[in-house]
Amino acid sequence: MFKLMPQVKKIWIYGAAAGIIIASSSTMAYALNNNIPENASASVVSSANVPKENNQAPASNVKITAEYNVVDQSKITPDLEHTKALLTDKLSVSGKDITPEQVEEKSKLYLANTIPGDKDISAEQAAAYAATILKKAYGVNFTGYTADTSFSRSTVPNSDNWTVIFHAPNEDKSSKRYLASVNSVSGSMLNASLYDFTDSEVDSKNVQDPEWMKTAEADIAKLMPENVSITSSKVVAATPLIGVMVVSELSDGSACAVRLSGENKEAVAYQYFPNGYDGSWDYHPVTANGVG
Repeated sequence: MFKLMPQVKKIWIYGAAAGIIIASSSTMAYALNNNIPENASASVVSSANVPKENNQAPASNVKITAEYNVVDQSKITPDLEHTKALLTDKLSVSGKDITPEQVEEKSKLYLANTIPGDKDISAEQAAAYAATILKKAYGVNFTGYTADTSFSRSTVPNSDNWTVIFHAPNEDKSSKRYLASVNSVSGSMLNASLYDFTDSEVDSKNVQDPEWMKTAEADIAKLMPENVSITSSKVVAATPLIGVMVVSELSDGSACAVRLSGENKEAVAYQYFPNGYDGSWDYHPVTANGVG
């Protein structure tokens, strides 16, 4: 549903993603998740602009509900050979050279970083925080859904996270899946999105219309606490294939970005920047050589 670019541009996206995979076990966890289609990879990435310190108290009082079933991937016995095969497959798309020894080393590191520690919230707590975020963003009722949770530890301080994907009952290719990543200690939002596995292109019309900005600000505002307001906003990308991407600076020094797409200006992806916007959503058109 959310193919951003035609085939020649997708190759560039995968190449860039492969570089991130090699450098970051946290992003590698996202990239190796087969519950996320390739064409969603450019829509949402884990926040690179992580907090310098965690000022929020550990999450202990979040309400855990029986509304949905929680699957904790961190408790499933890891499969090294399967992980190596997945990583090799992902990297082969980009043409990146990596030795079998490097694949094994990175696969072992990835698996070691998928187990939460004593300071981290549980999978059930992470799912509860993610559900709260996604309900605010999309108004979805998760009754009967399955929350698939994956933990990822990072070498960057205070950036360990849980990624939660909500699967609908009797899911098929056209069913929307809802994803949110939250800080593993505080439960605070890193990113959120929706997607499916269909191949249809979404064409966004009249992307210069000021209504896109108004809609984006309204979508961002409903995710923010009452004491945080938008101080300024800017469009960082606007094309029929991508849709419109807006970044809003917030009164507490943080920022939030949203990508809107389609006739209804649907918010298909959000990203939160705790330390202010870092420029990572700025659009650079892809050239004939696949360089943006």
